[in-house]
This record gives sequence, C-alpha cells and structure tokens, in this order.
Amino acid sequence: MPTPTNSEFEYMPAPNRLQLLTRTTPFDPAVLASAGLDVSSLIAAELKGSELIGLVTSYLASDKCQNTKSFELGIGSGKRGKGGCCDISDDGEGIEVYRNSSKSLGLGVFEINFHDEKIHALHQTIGEVVGTDCGATLMKSLVLLAKDIQLISAFCDELIAEADKPEPFKFTVYRFAVQHQYWRKSEVVEARPIESVVLPAAMKSRLVGDLSDFLSSGTKKWYAEHGIPYKRSFLLHGTPGAGKTSLIQALAGKFKRNVCYLSPSHPDFTDDGLKAAVQRVPTDSIIVLEDVDGIAAAHRVKKDGDKSALTFSGMLNALDGVGGQRGQIFILTTNHRENLDAALIRNGRVDLHVEFTDATEEQMVGLFKSFYAHAEDSLATAFAKRLQKQLGEGRTISMAALQHYFIQQRKATAEEASKQVEKIIEEMEAMGKGKKGKEGEEKGKGAESKGEEKGKEDESAGQKKKKKKAGEEGEEGESDDQEDADAVDDAPGKSSKKGKGGKHVKNVHVHIH
Repeated sequence: MPTPTNSEFEYMPAPNRLQLLTRTTPFDPAVLASAGLDVSSLIAAELKGSELIGLVTSYLASDKCQNTKSFELGIGSGKRGKGGCCDISDDGEGIEVYRNSSKSLGLGVFEINFHDEKIHALHQTIGEVVGTDCGATLMKSLVLLAKDIQLISAFCDELIAEADKPEPFKFTVYRFAVQHQYWRKSEVVEARPIESVVLPAAMKSRLVGDLSDFLSSGTKKWYAEHGIPYKRSFLLHGTPGAGKTSLIQALAGKFKRNVCYLSPSHPDFTDDGLKAAVQRVPTDSIIVLEDVDGIAAAHRVKKDGDKSALTFSGMLNALDGVGGQRGQIFILTTNHRENLDAALIRNGRVDLHVEFTDATEEQMVGLFKSFYAHAEDSLATAFAKRLQKQLGEGRTISMAALQHYFIQQRKATAEEASKQVEKIIEEMEAMGKGKKGKEGEEKGKGAESKGEEKGKEDESAGQKKKKKKAGEEGEEGESDDQEDADAVDDAPGKSSKKGKGGKHVKNVHVHIH
C-alpha cells in the first residue's frame, strides 16, 4: 500500500480499516499543486448528476477545447458521403452511416477559456475498484475550479441552454433515465413539416391553432392574472397507426420544441421520480406520457401484475404541479380512452381531446397526393372511391396500412397506384386485419345454420342405425356378449337395456361431427 500523504486523502492503516474514509475537500491538493495551480485562491464545485457531468465532459472532449490531451475511446457511429464529401446532397442522398471510434474525456486536469476567464476541471477516480453489472469500475468525479462560483455557474448554465436549444429544422429527443434520475439525450431528429402529416384538416387546424394561441404573446400574463398554471395538456387517443407519433414530431418541428418521452409504467418509476422528471425537463419541450392507460386503472387501483411503484395519485400530483409558469406542454397518448379514469382527463388536467381514427376519404385523397404531388386531383379522388368500394360497408383501413401500400408502389405511376387498390385488400386479408362486411356475415350465418340442421339430421339417422344394429347383435351374439353386458350392469353409473328374450344389450353413444 502506498505511503500516506499529508493531503486530505488518507489511506487507512490495517488496524483501522473499519473506519470510514473522511474527505473534507473534493480533490487532493497535491494533485492540483503538481499541475501548477494555487488552490488557496480557487473556488471548487463538485458536479452532481449524470446529465450535467455529461454536458461538461462532452464539451471538454470536443474540438472547442484544443488544450485537452487525455481521452477515452469507445465504439460509436458517424456519417459520411459514399463517394466523398461532394456526393452528399441537401436531401441526405449519398450519406452512409458507419461505425467508428468515439472519443470521450479521459482523466486529468483541463483548462477552459470562458469569456476571457479561466476555469479548470479535474476529472478523477476515487476509492477502490468495485464490481458492477458492467464489470469492475472506479467511481469518477468531476470538479470545476475558478476564482468565484458565479463564473462556474455561468459556464454550466450556458452549456445547459445550448443543449436545450433546438437545432434549425431539427429537434432533440430525450428519454428519462429512471434509475439515474436524469434526462438522457437520445437522438437528434429531422423535423418534418406539419403539412406532411395527413390528418383531417379540421382536426389538425384546431390543434395547431390551440397551441399557437397558447404560445402567443400576452397569454402567459393572462394566465398569471387569473392564477392559472401556465401549461397546456392534450390527449391523443384512438386507433393505433393513425398518426399520433407523426403529429407529435411535426408539432415539435413547427414550434421549435424538444420531445421528452416518459413511460409511467416503468417498474422503477416512483411518485417522487415522476415529480423530479417533470421538474427537471429541458426547456422548451413537449412532455409525452406514453400509454397512460398502463397506470391509470379505471378504479384507481394497480392492475394485477403491475410492478410499478408509481401510484395514480402520484400521477395526478405530478401533472398538477408541473410546469408552473414555464409554459409546459403535455401530450398524453392512449389507444383506449375508455379505460382512463375520469379524474385524469377532466378539464384542467387535459385541455383538448384529439381522436385518431382509421383513414377517412379525405385522408385517402391527401395521402395519395403526398406521394404523387404532381398527379391530377381526379386520380386521388378515383383512388379513394375505388378503395372505399373494395372495403365495402363495415371495413376500414389504418393510415399505417395505407402508407405501407404506397411504399410498395413507390416505382409505380400515379395511374397504376390509383387502380391497384385490390392489393390493399389482399394485404389486409393476408395479415388477418380485414373485417367481414354485412353480406359476408349473413352468408356465414346462413351456412352455419344449414350445417347445424344437417348435423342434427345425420346424428338422428346415425343413432337409429346404431340402435337397430345393437338389437341384432343382442339376438345373434347372446353367448359372446353376456359377460360384457354383465360387466356394464355392474359398473357404477352405468345402465343397460334388455333386448328380446330378456337378454342384455349395451348402450351405444354416438357422436356425430
């Protein structure tokens, strides 16, 4: 064991190993002194929380810090042109995603130039090696040092603001890491135009108009004057594959918002965890609570097999207390609104209900035009009419299935795609998704009724034939059947009949299929 030093980090002698290691400073002064730093004139701040530590270490490992000399390497992914940089077009054509080495911050002392002021960062390991699910590891610590705490806070605030700011024509997707209690940056997604989402015009206009009015100038002041929390909540409910996710992404792009996904049914979620998640959400975000019917049982009790520690009251308290005056936007999604408790979706918690259904005629026409923008309107109308005729009364088709058809027809002309609607029906029936129309149901019922009548006639005829044969066997096979008949008589719960001459005849049970 190394010899103890006079620093704040002391090794425990063998007889005293049961004592706790006392640490009065977040760093070893000798380490910083060897780097030429006078710790007596510096203020230290040890960073807590995986999110903030990740922002600072990413900054130090980036090209913005030319003085960084220590890195760690892992496997990541990157993008490049298939034939060189000139092959990359604005629409992403020619881009190849590939695996590469990804750098992150290593251990050491680093210097940051922030608005002509110097901040030093100490990235270190502390303690002994411990075993984790990912193997043996050491606890890491990140300490920032500067002349005053305001400088350190300003630097961290700038990193947070930069991370929360949506990129032009893009938005960032965050997912809450329940075990570590922080918002993890998942990916940066290309924002799609709101016009590209094919939904009923009235419904889309109503939702976009509601959000535009909520985010307009003067609205926040009006909410404050009337003592109402400045937040807005929407419930998207209805058929799966109808466009809920697409609409959320389009809204994020239009209103320059990040998207933060929460899964309340996560087994490790608690009431305090949900409250912390919504309080720490990145600025200018849309919080999406997916499949809320997973925890909002109809009678406010946990479902059988539900291992989540999150309670229904905890869900309500989080929704009521979140956002404050920040202008937060919540979107709750479910496929079954009828399973939700009325307390969850009452006025004040949910401001607008938006129902998603299978494709209407308007959406059929709109989706055709989105794939064949230069085709004549008459082709789109003809397509919708043909499809509705093929579906018949009582059958519908989801927008996801309709989009799948156009993907399959991507090399076909508009005229061909407009006429080949029977392929949609064939695909539905092959996947077992088509519902029978009234005519088919009536035919099925008629065939079933005839089958039942024929079965009864066959059963009656069969029983008569068997009984006649059994009587003949009773007369002709008297000696051979006597023992078997007696055995039937003696068996519990069995009965026998006597044929001619008082002879025993076995009961025969006939099952006609």
